[in-house]
Amino acid sequence: MKKERRPKRKPPPTYRQVLFASVKSVTVSYYLQKHGDGVSDEAITEVLCEIVAMQPEMPKHLGKEVTCSLMCSRKYDCVDDPDEVTWPRIGKGQTVSEMPFLLDMRLNKEGGLFSAYLPEAAYWALQVDLKNGRLKFIEATFIKTRRGGGDLLSLNFSETPPEQS
Repeated sequence: MKKERRPKRKPPPTYRQVLFASVKSVTVSYYLQKHGDGVSDEAITEVLCEIVAMQPEMPKHLGKEVTCSLMCSRKYDCVDDPDEVTWPRIGKGQTVSEMPFLLDMRLNKEGGLFSAYLPEAAYWALQVDLKNGRLKFIEATFIKTRRGGGDLLSLNFSETPPEQS
């Protein structure tokens, strides 16, 4: 007797969502660690925002706080660099990744968070503009998944509120 095969479970539907947030405050931290023959560092900018709109509309999230974490990491190796006159003769800093790396979007009843690793030049330029108040809005596009989590697809920082279509 042949067993009846069940159809495979369909994956949950995926669709794009957009979160619009206004910047409330910006905090910067810097972390440095020795490892083996070198040193690595990581700069983190935490941007506290308030959700002002979402597409599709999700009224339960409006007015909630969301944190955008922007990170940049470098690695310095101790090398015998003949061009360096003074000790320690440390080689030039190498950025860990020059390609942006978007992480997850998390939303729950208290608020949410999303984060990204950025290339060094982009990170420091954004950090300065966020710190001095020039960039006031963030638009985050993500794929919504189950239980409040989704894959971050894009980030847009602007001086004026993003247009909502």
